[in-house]
Amino acid sequence: MKLYHGSTEIVIHPEIRQPGRTLDYGSGFYTTTDFRQAAIRR
Repeated sequence: MKLYHGSTEIVIHPEIRQPGRTLDYGSGFYTTTDFRQAAIRR
């Protein structure tokens, strides 16, 4: 499965950590299977 994220950095092995808070969409590493959704628009 290919996953994309909106960044200019290539992340080969992202770290999976347990959250300290239970908020949705807090700090984290979000991915999508849709390249267009992750594309950076300048």
